Amino acid sequence: MISIQNLTKTFKIRILKEKKRYQTITAVDNINLEIKEGEIFGLIGPNGAGKTTTLKILSTLIIPDSGIATIDGYDVVKNEDEVKKRIGLLTGEFARSLYWRLSGLQNAKFFAQLRGIWKPDRQIDELFKLLYLDKHKNELVMKYSTGMKHKLALAIGLLNDPPVLFLDEPLTGIDPVTTYEIKDIIKNQFKEKTIIWSSHNLYEIEEMCDSIGIMNNGRIILKGNPEDLKRNYWDHTKIQVMVDKPYEFKLFPNATIIDKKVEIKTTDIKKTVYDVLKHADIKKVEIKDIKTVKPSLEEIFMKGVNNDR
Repeated sequence: MISIQNLTKTFKIRILKEKKRYQTITAVDNINLEIKEGEIFGLIGPNGAGKTTTLKILSTLIIPDSGIATIDGYDVVKNEDEVKKRIGLLTGEFARSLYWRLSGLQNAKFFAQLRGIWKPDRQIDELFKLLYLDKHKNELVMKYSTGMKHKLALAIGLLNDPPVLFLDEPLTGIDPVTTYEIKDIIKNQFKEKTIIWSSHNLYEIEEMCDSIGIMNNGRIILKGNPEDLKRNYWDHTKIQVMVDKPYEFKLFPNATIIDKKVEIKTTDIKKTVYDVLKHADIKKVEIKDIKTVKPSLEEIFMKGVNNDR
């Protein structure tokens, strides 16, 4: 559904205190990506990694310097109008573009007209009910909570019922109830849509996405589903030991003490478990539980970014 080949975008920015000198920043650096129909693809990376620029190119808002990107077979540069019919966009900053002196319903109708969607009343009613906005549709947006503004922005992004949806930091700054509602709707109501979900929140990415790409310095440095990344890009195992006297392990090799838990990095589980049991016996430590622990997506992310510096 989404195909990206050798996509590159650079910007020239003025060097501070030197009016006539500029430097070139490569925001997107020769990336390649294939996203299947119905897949939720997570895009994560530090600030300036290139996530938002990539989404803006795919949304036809920015023209790339080189490379090709297609949505449902349509080129985002050559077939801009066809691409716009097939995409919806929600950004964490999109609520700022809403007209706060208009009601939610008036905003939806206004943006529908801008997009050439005639007779949108049925679609608007369905979306407002789906997003729990129907009781507030005639209220001024200036009276909406932050979560309600986000849901209105999502409704506007879905007015054309697009098969492809771009979500750029969609849950930023909203309350837990609204966060749950939006995640539940996306998981259960939009199963057929192809979604790129860009976020700094590793936990929401792991929860929501079928596969992920880690971006840094404009490049995708790792990609795959979360479990494959943990399995393929982690060179050690963690053993977690629950004990009554964790301080007795403070000098144990590769051990970290967290409350009543001792976490030990190892490449040889059998030997490490034997050494732990022997050490506990010598120090008269009671072991309450011992288990292996999978690496978190956060650890994979930090390792990938640090290796790319």
